Amino acid sequence: MTKTEAEITIDSIGRRGDGIGEWRERPVFIPRALPGERVLAQIGPERDKGHAGKLLEIISPSPERAAAPCPHYDDCGGCALQHWDMKAHHAWKEGRIRDLLARAEISVGEWKPSVFTPPRTRRRATLAAFLQNKTLRLGYHRARSHDIVDIPDCMVISPRLRKLTEAMRPHLAGILTDGRPADIFAQDTGLSVDVMITGLIGSRREPQAKQREAMAVMARECGIARLSWRFRDRDEPEIIAQHAPVIKRSGDLSVELPPGAFLQPSAEGEEALVAAVTGALGRNLKIADLYAGCGTFSGPLLKHGHVHAVEGDAVSAAALTRAARTANANLTAERRNLMDNPLTVKELNKYDAVVFDPPRAGAAAQAATLAASTKVNLVIGISCNPATFARDAGILRDGGYALLSARIVDQFTWSAHIELAAVFSR
Repeated sequence: MTKTEAEITIDSIGRRGDGIGEWRERPVFIPRALPGERVLAQIGPERDKGHAGKLLEIISPSPERAAAPCPHYDDCGGCALQHWDMKAHHAWKEGRIRDLLARAEISVGEWKPSVFTPPRTRRRATLAAFLQNKTLRLGYHRARSHDIVDIPDCMVISPRLRKLTEAMRPHLAGILTDGRPADIFAQDTGLSVDVMITGLIGSRREPQAKQREAMAVMARECGIARLSWRFRDRDEPEIIAQHAPVIKRSGDLSVELPPGAFLQPSAEGEEALVAAVTGALGRNLKIADLYAGCGTFSGPLLKHGHVHAVEGDAVSAAALTRAARTANANLTAERRNLMDNPLTVKELNKYDAVVFDPPRAGAAAQAATLAASTKVNLVIGISCNPATFARDAGILRDGGYALLSARIVDQFTWSAHIELAAVFSR
């Protein structure tokens, strides 16, 4: 089959971080190409109503092109934009959100200064692991590939996680099954480290005695507070070894986390988001914390009044309830799937303020009932997806809310991902 090559001028950067040009009046998505560059690309299969492309040669480089600082950049698919000057990269992230909101006809009263977390601050990571003929590869997948690249020194994760991943290497050879991939999730709460292995280890879809012993030894010798295992993502984790509770402190609330619980990717990013939320609030309020997770915002919100935390995951909601009881905190927790069953107008009208931090799909149903409420005058939204945030912000605007302020908080160095915090009032 003949491979088609073409010279392409790159016009923009897409939501995945690919350079976008045009070929035969259709978009071409070319990883590692920058706006303004003229490149030679191999035209690939159809994608997103256009074509995937492969960069073959940079004919005219952008003045914003930079040397990638990571020695693994050519192979690893983890960081999409290390070839872009950091200042220009940050400006693109800010511009992307502003453009999305402008196109949705949403005006922002004030843009607060953006917060960009530096490299080596990520406190959670999921590493891909593969053992073959006693040789271990531990790192990340190549871009758009199942092939695993061994990464001994990731420039994104924190020094503590890097030290942990290197300490685990000699132990994993006695844990993993030869020829079977696995994922190693590691998270540092600041007080302890939690690790969970996902994958087939053992011939019967569960660890054998010698593998259980090897995991227990790894937990003990590597300083892992809790080590869990599950066969698939949707399976309930089994705790293999636990030497200490896995505690996350949020404000005055200390929550014992379930295995694999979600935390903000960095302590620095969490601090900025919490400040954005609490800085908009007064005192003695009734506050609903929606999509509360394990209480990232619930704990700090307690200084501002009574908090009702709503979370879809039963284990996380139960952990919040136990933490509130232990601390005698002015907090109640409810398990509820807000996507299918958002708080009603009647329920919302009990609160002075609402905080919501939904997954990437956003909170369209909940935004609709907020827009119809009559007594909630302050809404604070956190988002990791600018597109769904713009949609939800439009729903709130149509309900009479004004977007008073917004702040970009970027915890995803060298990637196309962006987060923001926004304050709405009416």
